[in-house]
Amino acid sequence: MSEAVNSTLMPFSNVAHLPLAEKFEATRIAGCNALSLMPFEVEQMMEAGMPAREIRQRADDAGIRILRLDPLNTWSRVWLPDNMDDAYIATVDTPRERVFALCAELGCRSISLNATFPLGSLPLEAIIEDYAAICEASARFDLDCSLEFIPLWGVPTLDMAWRIVQGAGASNGGLVFDTWHFVRGRSDLADLKAIPGDKIHCVQLNDGPLELPAGVSIKDDCYDRKFPGDGQFPNVEIVRVLAETGGLNQVGAEVFSPMLKGLSAREVGELCRSSVAKIMKLAIGS
Repeated sequence: MSEAVNSTLMPFSNVAHLPLAEKFEATRIAGCNALSLMPFEVEQMMEAGMPAREIRQRADDAGIRILRLDPLNTWSRVWLPDNMDDAYIATVDTPRERVFALCAELGCRSISLNATFPLGSLPLEAIIEDYAAICEASARFDLDCSLEFIPLWGVPTLDMAWRIVQGAGASNGGLVFDTWHFVRGRSDLADLKAIPGDKIHCVQLNDGPLELPAGVSIKDDCYDRKFPGDGQFPNVEIVRVLAETGGLNQVGAEVFSPMLKGLSAREVGELCRSSVAKIMKLAIGS
């Protein structure tokens, strides 16, 4: 699994509006050596006549690795959210075996697991059991299996996600750490300090106000994030902790925002590069 460590990653969200060649261009400009894609968008490209082997070849030609598929939501016995519409669900319902096959074809080494089931719909023991099972299945494909805590759904906090990873005890198990999820889930830096760095598979930096503005729901805010450094999140403190633990793996800015749709590949790349570089300089001097 060592290929996943210390990569710089362009998350799919930043470049979802761009054609494939421009996704690679934005990734290059951002200074990233790897890219994540949604299984759904890979399927769309394939349906439009571009086989997975061609997607991989184009990435190779551009000097970019498609390292991660994000998300896999169908890993748990209950997975359907109760707060998302059918249009969203249609983009994230890819079966796990299909995700494994796409990873093999694209040369991916990591998958992101979202716990989209409603909070409280599964006991912790069942979540650990399901997570251990998907880690075991993923290991047969040499895949890291990265659980992402998300306050909209069934695993809302860093502490809960880490208990699940520890309970499963899988060598390929670990976490996606996203600063929006950390702040909005009211997680604690002390919990982050206690997690070994090699279990932080991916770091996603973004920003926003510390408290939700009046009249803005947490769901709405999730899809209206800012680039790191443009808000009040403790990104500098977080990066310092991750640097100390060795957890700065697959690092990149991850932004969901309507503003992205109007940006070119160069603009997206430069925003990603400059925003992450600013946080890194303030946190660790580089």
